[in-house]
Amino acid sequence: MDLKITNKSAYKIEILGIILYTIFIIVAMLTYAGGTQDNPSTPGYSFWFNTFSDTGRTIAHNGKSNITALIFFSLAMSILGITQIPFYIVLPRLYSEDSLENKLTKIGSLIGIISSLAIICIVFTPADTLYPPHIIFALTSYFANLGTFLAYTMAIYRSKRFSNKYNYYFIIALVVFVVSLVTGIYGLTIGIRSFLTIGQKIGTIALLVSFLVLTYGAWKLESN
Repeated sequence: MDLKITNKSAYKIEILGIILYTIFIIVAMLTYAGGTQDNPSTPGYSFWFNTFSDTGRTIAHNGKSNITALIFFSLAMSILGITQIPFYIVLPRLYSEDSLENKLTKIGSLIGIISSLAIICIVFTPADTLYPPHIIFALTSYFANLGTFLAYTMAIYRSKRFSNKYNYYFIIALVVFVVSLVTGIYGLTIGIRSFLTIGQKIGTIALLVSFLVLTYGAWKLESN
């Protein structure tokens, strides 16, 4: 899994990927044709009642073509999935090969690569035409991200290379991600759409910000 890529190059790719994902997913929301699952007549995209996957539908909930939003959603998800992989590959290099931190980070990175592949697969399984595999890949991504989050948090907690502020941040962010994941799954199970959409967005924000913080911390260590 140790490809020939420099650490700082992987960090730059990771940051660029998160920025581009954010831009494209916002554009996907702005160009979404309209409607929610509970109210097809809702105009445009509702932050509180539409999921990210709604922007990746071929036909929006209001029955109109959603191709423009689908294109930007596909770009966002593909870029996020692809650009995270180099980061997963290089992060274990921060620790000595025989350390527990290295092993924890490798486990987290392996699970993270599974998450990235699941994210890419979501692009090819729109929720309105291939719902069962779409849900499988979405849940795989979220639970794999949880595994990565947990492994990285334990590695950072044990590490003497990262300052305590990283320990506190990742523990808090992990709790937020777990709560958001439970909220989203609960909403999916009982059919309350707002629980699902709010949990999804809070969890995604917590995850992306955490990766930016971790990338910044790793970059600083490389610069010392």
